[in-house]
Amino acid sequence: MATASAQDVYVELLFDKIREDQYPSGELLDRIERALASREQAAEYLKLLVSKVEPTRYPSHQLLDRIERLARRMPR
Repeated sequence: MATASAQDVYVELLFDKIREDQYPSGELLDRIERALASREQAAEYLKLLVSKVEPTRYPSHQLLDRIERLARRMPR
């Protein structure tokens, strides 16, 4: 079994914090965006952001902006 790197543990910790919070702070989101180190982490983060926006009638413009920026950076 491969051991997770310290960076992987950190990113997973941040993912957990975002999952727990209905309205994650911009500072927390900035922190995770700086820590993303792989396409897999970016894809998981994108899914996490989308899950925050989907159930709301009036989604946060800041979250929509983050989704748009991340989607543009990810290769098809």
